[in-house]
Amino acid sequence: MTVGEKIKYFRTMHGFTQEQLVQATGLSISTLQKYESDERKPKPEQLLKISQALGISINIFMDFDIHTVSDLLSLIFKMNEQLDLNFDSQKDTNGNIIPDTLTLSFKNQIINQKLSTYVSFLNKMTGSEREQYTQTLQELENQLLNDNTEIHKTAPASNSTNNIPDSTFSDPSYQKIQNLLSDCTPQEMEWILKSVQLIKDCLRDTK
Repeated sequence: MTVGEKIKYFRTMHGFTQEQLVQATGLSISTLQKYESDERKPKPEQLLKISQALGISINIFMDFDIHTVSDLLSLIFKMNEQLDLNFDSQKDTNGNIIPDTLTLSFKNQIINQKLSTYVSFLNKMTGSEREQYTQTLQELENQLLNDNTEIHKTAPASNSTNNIPDSTFSDPSYQKIQNLLSDCTPQEMEWILKSVQLIKDCLRDTK
């Protein structure tokens, strides 16, 4: 799918009309229409506005071309840095890893469940007509991608959070705040914190 097709697909999936997405992003209707028809290529900052309005990852709109060993390894290294990965393998009699037995898996159950769905589909579609296979596979991939659940590697808890109930961090509102702050610059973070403190004080003063 092209970037324009993806914008239209996820806009429709989330029940947005073009007018509603325009209001949520500040884009003009003509600009959005040109994006969806692929007459114009959106800049990264515009894609970020669209992805945030739809509640999906901006990476959905990015193309990751893997042509070299470096391309692939850089992604694996990044995943190992930010996610909980398991590397497993068999060893020969000298204790050396047998390369062909090396496997990679995830500790996160959400990822494992989605990958299980994906692999099950691939197994079932073996032997299908190529056009039907490609179209159905694209639909499944988009359905699986439509999930912005936080899966970053869990950091060790600090003493300052020991007195905060676990339910606080599982609350959907807290997850939304995390997603909102994830790409902020230090200056933006400072402004947001000051604004939140002001709003909090005002709310408590009115009680």
